[in-house]
Amino acid sequence: MITPIIIAASCILLAISLWHIYWALGGKRGLGAVLPEHNGSRALSPGIIATLSVALLVALAALLLLMRAQLIPLLLPPLVVNVGIWICTVVFALRVIGEFNYFGVFKKKRHTLFYKMDTYLYIPLCLFLSLVFLLAALMGG
Repeated sequence: MITPIIIAASCILLAISLWHIYWALGGKRGLGAVLPEHNGSRALSPGIIATLSVALLVALAALLLLMRAQLIPLLLPPLVVNVGIWICTVVFALRVIGEFNYFGVFKKKRHTLFYKMDTYLYIPLCLFLSLVFLLAALMGG
């Protein structure tokens, strides 16, 4: 029953990872919607290594889900998978809450494209992912 949800979440995570690789390699499409702004300029300007690190971590999160659901063989010790699943649950939940300024449900900076995307796409997506990781953490296997 949960398998299609795990597969969907993993596919979403892998797509996000690929976007980060695209941006790390110099792609520009979508950057205005994914980085918060302050006074018309980017509030964040992550470099190539940071962007590739995010891509790697997001891909690892997808693999953790697939391993926990036993959809792929365990590539890591079960304890590492279980701890990783709980860490992802917390990280995505914290992303929903935000840092109280630029992103999350309590953000103060409004009236930007990022604000709209965060409110209507990123927060719900992170809530969904946090709940999927929670379900994976609580399921047997």
